[in-house]
Amino acid sequence: MNKQIAIIGAGISGLSTAYTLVNAGYPVQIFANAFSPNLVSNKAAAFWFPYHVRNDKRGIDWCQKSYAHFQELANNPATGISMQKLIKALRDGVQETEIAWLDFMPANSYKLLNATELQAGYIKGYEAIVPLIETQIFLPYLQNQLKEKGVTFTEEHIDNLCNFAKGFDIVINCTALGARVLCKDEQLIPVRGQVALLQPIAQQTIFLDNELPTYIVPRKDAIIVGGTYEEGIEYATTETSTIERLLQNAYSIFPALQQQNILGDWAGLRPFRADIRLEKEGNIIHNYGHGGSGYTLSFGCAEEVLHIVQNEF
Repeated sequence: MNKQIAIIGAGISGLSTAYTLVNAGYPVQIFANAFSPNLVSNKAAAFWFPYHVRNDKRGIDWCQKSYAHFQELANNPATGISMQKLIKALRDGVQETEIAWLDFMPANSYKLLNATELQAGYIKGYEAIVPLIETQIFLPYLQNQLKEKGVTFTEEHIDNLCNFAKGFDIVINCTALGARVLCKDEQLIPVRGQVALLQPIAQQTIFLDNELPTYIVPRKDAIIVGGTYEEGIEYATTETSTIERLLQNAYSIFPALQQQNILGDWAGLRPFRADIRLEKEGNIIHNYGHGGSGYTLSFGCAEEVLHIVQNEF
């Protein structure tokens, strides 16, 4: 295991891949333009859920492996991960556009609810237990764990992947949206997500209405109120009218949220690809295109990278 391995990218895909490789005995170096907290991964809500990844059936195994990993990490409060109740609900008069998400759920992790158990205006819903990842806690935790295991972090702009790869035995490309330029990948597109932040409140459940769409995620630092799915938008800025709409949607479902102060808003660009790119190309392993399921896929994809390293090099 004396191979020289470089990972490009320090978001959740890069860090989870590094963590998996290091724990398997491989020395790793990480190179990136930026590090936590200046990453899209920091802006994620972030709860485990197969979001806009359900056409790629490889994701079933990857999602479930990530679930198991986060479930184990939830035993350590220092990680900022906890297992929380999530309600996914469907409003009266609205047809559910996708039910394939159920194929991605681990066994015994969800149940169908009665309409009487749902918020007013909703006729169908599921209750699931999912990992909630407090990104503002977990990413620094993971980065510190890697440093303690000898992983080095180098801030560097890499504009030629092939030239960079000549200096290492294995290079793992976790550059997210940066792969559009680095790999000239036209299948990779930005999808903007906008969210509002409210003052935290106790006893708030994760709530998801994919058809509206609305999600409400209680974290220690804020309640995240989303969301939008805006394909092809290139700029990570919020729009006042959109943020107001998101808040009004949330208030209509949970009126008590109107009592919470508005702390701010933010936007991020999800790196979406219809099929996640996870494959070997020469001495490069590509691992990008996870869209809004970066955390949901993270450790599962990292295990796939490890499998390639162990069996194809």
